[in-house]
Amino acid sequence: MTMTHEQSDREQQMRADLETGFTDQEWAVGMVLCPARENCVSTFGLRALFTPMKDGRLPMHRGSFGTPCAGARQKPTTPPLQLRPAV
Repeated sequence: MTMTHEQSDREQQMRADLETGFTDQEWAVGMVLCPARENCVSTFGLRALFTPMKDGRLPMHRGSFGTPCAGARQKPTTPPLQLRPAV
């Protein structure tokens, strides 16, 4: 399925917000983004969030055809997400 230009822009903005290390979603606190960025094969694409394993690396994740992601088992390049401070 192809995204419209508006959906793609929204997806990029959501990713940029997450890369700051802050989120408005309580369920996402402590999670990290895949370092493969837009090349992540996860079905969630740019918004792929993962709970790091005990060694700090991302868990294995694969695309719909079983292809492993380049970001799997790598250390995240962004800090774990925190709740955005109230203004």
